[in-house]
Amino acid sequence: MKVKESISDRVVLGIIYTILVIAALVCLYPLWLVLISSFSDPNTVALGKVLLYPINLTISAYTEAFRTNEIMIGYRNSLFYLVVGTIINLLFTIPAAYSLSHPKVKGRSVIMKLLVFTMYFSGGLIPTFILKKELGLINTVWAVLLSGACSTTNLIIARSFFVSGVPRELEEASEIDGCSPLQTFLQIVLPLSKAMLSVIMLYYAVSRWNDFTNSLYYQPSADHLHSLQMVLRGFVDRANMEALHGGANADHWAEVVLQLRYSSIVIASVPLLVIYPFIQKYFEKGVMLGSVKG
Repeated sequence: MKVKESISDRVVLGIIYTILVIAALVCLYPLWLVLISSFSDPNTVALGKVLLYPINLTISAYTEAFRTNEIMIGYRNSLFYLVVGTIINLLFTIPAAYSLSHPKVKGRSVIMKLLVFTMYFSGGLIPTFILKKELGLINTVWAVLLSGACSTTNLIIARSFFVSGVPRELEEASEIDGCSPLQTFLQIVLPLSKAMLSVIMLYYAVSRWNDFTNSLYYQPSADHLHSLQMVLRGFVDRANMEALHGGANADHWAEVVLQLRYSSIVIASVPLLVIYPFIQKYFEKGVMLGSVKG
């Protein structure tokens, strides 16, 4: 049965939709500006003429970026760090969160307090570097993969879900049926936790993809292992140096620097924009998981 809307209801809905459209435009316009600026003449971009569409269309920034195979090597390394690193993150985080959510685990409150302590106080960069150097991890993939193997924030989110989202009666019933704790975790708990797993996986994947500091700090002499972000940063740095000390080509490199900044953002953002729609429904279901106190 269709409900007739009053004039006041239509006015309120009109205001709400108008606010939502304005908010969407405010969020989307910077992304659109970066995209069209990467395909526009750098001089017009510098003069602020590029606002709604590309001007003097050019792909020189992308041509310069893909002039060598460094971009593809960076893509390969970043995809490797994303896939393997996210798997390592989940292997460390999810079992720990489930264990700390179980009432039979003694001392779990003390362990949680110690983990929360690490959110505010850490060993610092220099001790971490010395530790990895003594372990022989410098200039290896493990220096990146093992960095941030478990995020306390994500562990708390997962633990909160296990406490409030998985009925304890199901676990007790599985124990009565003869399931071991591992079987209960793998066959009962994990299938019920798809939304939470998708959210945690997305958080870790975005963090892995955007990371460049670990390559910067722990892979100083291993250019072939650098992530995409580190490679793009190197392009911009080299272009800046050429613009400062390039002599007759200084003006050309000054233009390249401006375009590389925009094209680098586009190149680095494409994979996440492609992946996100496939897990959006799980993200919408689980985005509020951490708001429930465990």
